[in-house]
Amino acid sequence: MRATRAISIFERIGLGGGGKIKAVFHRMNALAEVAEFDPVVLNIHHGMRQKLNFEELRTKGLIAPRVRNLTLPEACHAAALAHGVQPFADFPAHDELRKNKGRIQYFKDGARVMVDKTEETPLGVLTKRTVPDAKGSSQYRMVNGVLYQLTRKNPDGSTETTDYAQGLPIRWTKTQAGAFVVGKNLITGTVYRRHRMFVKSFFELIDWEGAVVFFDGVTSAYLAESAGGGRALFLHADHRGPTGDIVPRSQFLIENFSGEAIITSTNVHKAQIEADLKPAAPVHVIPHFCETVPAAARARRDLVTVSRLDLEGKPIHESIAAFCLIKHAFPDVNYHIYGVGAGRKILEKQIALLDCADRVHLAGYTTDVASVFQGALASVYPTTTEGFGLSILEALSNGCPVISYDVNYGPREMIVSGANGELVAAGDIEATAHAMRQVLSEQATYRAGVRIGLERYSRNAYLANYYQMTKKLAGWSTRA
Repeated sequence: MRATRAISIFERIGLGGGGKIKAVFHRMNALAEVAEFDPVVLNIHHGMRQKLNFEELRTKGLIAPRVRNLTLPEACHAAALAHGVQPFADFPAHDELRKNKGRIQYFKDGARVMVDKTEETPLGVLTKRTVPDAKGSSQYRMVNGVLYQLTRKNPDGSTETTDYAQGLPIRWTKTQAGAFVVGKNLITGTVYRRHRMFVKSFFELIDWEGAVVFFDGVTSAYLAESAGGGRALFLHADHRGPTGDIVPRSQFLIENFSGEAIITSTNVHKAQIEADLKPAAPVHVIPHFCETVPAAARARRDLVTVSRLDLEGKPIHESIAAFCLIKHAFPDVNYHIYGVGAGRKILEKQIALLDCADRVHLAGYTTDVASVFQGALASVYPTTTEGFGLSILEALSNGCPVISYDVNYGPREMIVSGANGELVAAGDIEATAHAMRQVLSEQATYRAGVRIGLERYSRNAYLANYYQMTKKLAGWSTRA
């Protein structure tokens, strides 16, 4: 019997990522434990870095061995075969080659016509082939001798990219300064001027029979109408903005989602969605979970933040300002911030301006979140809007109280002020400093209450919820 493909849609795969990315990986790893499911991460971007990043995440144990990765062109390989697409076979002829330390030069009648640079990677032998011509050069990337991607930079600054799946050309794209200009579906031959229509044309070519498809967030929700199978939209973020107003784009996509289920991680968010909007499908709740890693007892020290450095949604600069108000009262406590993002340079300038580099450290991205929380006195989690807040659950599960802004939905559902942490008004630096002072001064009290309510987020409950939901979606897919 064919396993039910459980597919999660990604734009691109990076080595960083916040709670949403971790939540998706948790889901895929959970489904990988069930033999009747075939978990697949389907990312729209096709660059070689995507495949290498996926393998690195798997090597680090963040993605289970059974979880497969396909790029959108790779998912269209069967359609390309059915349409009679022919493999690329147009490299220059040569009559001589010279090898030297991972570099191969090809010559024809004494003139160099190609150069290869090779390296061993987790995917196999990666070859970067350069073919020069009168107007510049074309860059080919191959894995174990099979063509994966062709890139050509033009004199006008534009870039042309052709994506291949097992050597078959699938799509051609022209971009200018990273922005989409035009694309051609090489399976159907159709040209597109709008990026969304271009992407949808490939979704329409995939065999979705018997599949279950998770669209994570409203960004990819528009693709559901071009997909088949049982479809679910998971809302990782609030449909309301930081000011409390309903976001028009979120409202439109939730009310027009072409699928069978909408999922959120908290009961509070479900109630708010149903009060504010007319969702196009029934709303279900599947809370996240956090696996605690057993660790030897050790002394806790310092405050930490684990978050993407996106200062609009995660105003970490406000937490730094708050810490500087109380740092002199706690000379043995420092503040470590783990994460990557566009806000790093702004934070570096702030730290220099406040002259607190000896106490506030930007520690970069970490894959060992459990260890960070197990060694911390408290976690500081400034956020202006939150669908859940997986970092809060990770901290509490590892015995670390949390200071968070009092926003929907996860902070209010997980944190009890005075017990396992403190909720403060968003943007109130004085209140945040007071909460830091209180938690640091009464460590025993907060440590005693840190596990309040965690039974709602058990691993067994999570696995059961996803098993039931995926089976339901598979049944809807079969009926369709």
